[in-house]
Amino acid sequence: MNTRGTLSIGLAAALLALPAARGEAAPAPAERPASPGSTAVVVQASRGGAPAAAALVRRLGGEVARRLPIIGGFAARVPLRALPMLAASPAVAAVWPDTRVRLHGNDDDDDEEDDEEDDDDIPLAQYDTLPPDTVWQDAIGLTSLRARYDGDDVAVAVLDTGVARVPDLEQRVASRVDFTPGHDGIDHFGHGTHMAGIVAGDGTASGGSRLGVAPDAEIVALKVAGPDGATDTSVVIAALQWLATHADEHDVRVLNLSFGTDARQSAFLDPLNHAVQRVWDAGILVVVSAGNAGPGDGAVRKPGDDPVALTVGAADLGGTSDPGDDRVAEFSSRGPTADGISKPDLVAPGISIVSLRAPDSTADRLRPAARLGAHHFKGTGTSQAAAIVSGLAALLFEADPTLTPEEVRAALVGTAGGPLARVPGGGAGLVDADAAVDAVLSGRFDGASRSSGRSSGLGTLEGSRGSTRVLADPDGDGRPQEIAGEKDVLGRTWEAQAWSAQAWSEATWALSPWSALVTLSLVWEAQAWSAQAWSGMVWDAQAWSSRDWGSAAWVAQAWSAQAWSTWG
Repeated sequence: MNTRGTLSIGLAAALLALPAARGEAAPAPAERPASPGSTAVVVQASRGGAPAAAALVRRLGGEVARRLPIIGGFAARVPLRALPMLAASPAVAAVWPDTRVRLHGNDDDDDEEDDEEDDDDIPLAQYDTLPPDTVWQDAIGLTSLRARYDGDDVAVAVLDTGVARVPDLEQRVASRVDFTPGHDGIDHFGHGTHMAGIVAGDGTASGGSRLGVAPDAEIVALKVAGPDGATDTSVVIAALQWLATHADEHDVRVLNLSFGTDARQSAFLDPLNHAVQRVWDAGILVVVSAGNAGPGDGAVRKPGDDPVALTVGAADLGGTSDPGDDRVAEFSSRGPTADGISKPDLVAPGISIVSLRAPDSTADRLRPAARLGAHHFKGTGTSQAAAIVSGLAALLFEADPTLTPEEVRAALVGTAGGPLARVPGGGAGLVDADAAVDAVLSGRFDGASRSSGRSSGLGTLEGSRGSTRVLADPDGDGRPQEIAGEKDVLGRTWEAQAWSAQAWSEATWALSPWSALVTLSLVWEAQAWSAQAWSGMVWDAQAWSSRDWGSAAWVAQAWSAQAWSTWG
């Protein structure tokens, strides 16, 4: 499948709001009766391809409504059956649903009613104009560790939107595993690159002045979403199975999951929680962002509700290294979870964190105020906080390669502290890198922080998805359908009992239908992909609402919308 042909559903509203960087909402689409079997979309043309894209819309029986120069495209109405052909055209870079939403900005009218705003995640674009946080590494004791540890010989898996080929990661990405039809492993959304840069950016583009937490660690990039951030729980579970099966050959010790769904199914039943725990059992510390839904019981995103995983909330340092003005960020989700588990486990800096920019990616286009020159980008959310802790975990594994995930978790949680340890949403407090390394070297682990509780995996797949859905075409008839119920994104029936009882091994992975759809590339060399094609995923416009990083599900715990929250 042509990468440019991946439908990008879920970003139209945010794109239309871009001219509103001053806080003004873009004009709403004109009201018109919907034609049977047609839908309103925004079409972003490939460079120089706008006339051809507009002509194609008309040939397919659609109408071009208005030009949108801010994105190099136009609004249109097209027959639903024509969407795959439109998206597959080389003249088209992306297609989004033309959805009316209210721009979330600093000067939003809090009293304005908005029927479209039906989720709880706090918009984060308001932080884009803040100056970069230049003190967070000092505040968590990381600066003093620079001369001693850098993450050497430790690999961190980043399950996200892929990694762009940028200078700081040229020598850091050891392998790219792609679960999308694009098969290139490259980040076209922007979130995965930002996370990987926080973990292991080596400072090449900044002359060494902007380093990741573990600049000598390796990155294993697991790509589960394309340019619009669309993915399904079943895809993420498949990626987790691949990782648990192949961890040893790639030397992975840490997994960063800066995303989540708003599902409320018990973590003791949920299949996503079960998959996370399988990865943990394979010897990998799983670090998950808490989410950006703010205060309120049950606000922590799944799988951040997992009793085993290390769940990270975001701290607002107030722009200083003085702990006296620290507070839990207003958007940072806090527990207890639906099962009554206290979460997050600790917090890390999460406001205006500078990391790597993926030029011309979706986030890069949607958030111009967050750009810092040609190579860097500011991000805010629990996504960034989780990536910081993932990098710190790499330093601990470097300090003592014999550590177990439970011991690293205990060292990080047991040494966190400060004023945030005494407030709701602060968990054990602000992470302390220097103290955690000392705890590892001295063998002092806080037993009270050890993980407990197991998921049977016998819950429903639908119960793990939360409130957003993707569209896919598992039967190949050219008509995308909503993926819901006990069907995975490939159209297979989900059998919880058989799945949860299955051993995860290279043999069982080879028998999985995903094994023929996934591509693996070592380092950056060009490679002829042998993986079979599949339909891919797009966002269901009806389930989408405007969010910070502009996609529908990466709540990323800070980045985007509702379910796969990119989630900062």
